[in-house]
Amino acid sequence: MSLHMRLAGAGSLPSDASSYVLGMPHLSPNGLSENWLWKELGHRHWNMIAKAYGRAATGFGSVGDQPIYAAFRNISLHGGDLGGVRENDSLDVSSTIAHLSETRVVSRHLAACQDQLIADVEMTSVFVRRQAEGVNRSITRARMEGGENIRLPPQVRKVELAASDRSVSHHGECAEEYELGAVLIEPCPYLDFNGAGLLYFSSFIAAVDRAEWRLIGKDAALYATRERRAVFHANIEIGDDLTVRILTSQHSNVCRHRALLCGSVDGRLLAEVMTCRAIT
Repeated sequence: MSLHMRLAGAGSLPSDASSYVLGMPHLSPNGLSENWLWKELGHRHWNMIAKAYGRAATGFGSVGDQPIYAAFRNISLHGGDLGGVRENDSLDVSSTIAHLSETRVVSRHLAACQDQLIADVEMTSVFVRRQAEGVNRSITRARMEGGENIRLPPQVRKVELAASDRSVSHHGECAEEYELGAVLIEPCPYLDFNGAGLLYFSSFIAAVDRAEWRLIGKDAALYATRERRAVFHANIEIGDDLTVRILTSQHSNVCRHRALLCGSVDGRLLAEVMTCRAIT
């Protein structure tokens, strides 16, 4: 059951709606840029949290304490038709946000063009702070008070919390997968880290795409994303590398694979990403 169906009896939740006239920053050769979409929806998610909790749209927390940030735990894109838009099209995005617990928030975003669904996205974040300034390995969960106006009924919260802890491998799409290979990625602080000094969640997805391009080959240019799911476990320090290991199940007109992203310093599992693309 999708989030919007589970929210049917949850009452009125804060929402936001915007329209974008698509130009070069929003597009890729195959239609809508997935990388731009993640960054924009991540920004919307953050701003909606700030508004719902009555905070400024910067690092939350008390003066003198390490700031609190909303780090993504789980993201998913369903119903993807990113190839269904072109330059100068109008993309309409509607967003809703809800409180799951003192440490978690979930948002849902519908992107449409001329009433045709382009992407249905859910994003769950957890509140975190560093225990040591500037050290990403010291990140721990933090509690945030407030958000009473976006609280969900207990039974809905229970379902959403369980979903946010689920590994992408639990969905079973890759039962016949085989290992394709591994690629070392060297994140660049000017491109891949956010203003909080953390490897940005969209950079994990970008790392998977770079590994796919290397391992699957140039035929990948024929595909557009239909579905993407990711679970994030940890972050890295600026200067650290990561390894992307791809397990795949190839079909004639569908490219489906699961990626495991690990820190090259200690081998720690950083994220799991499931991707499904189809020929445009």
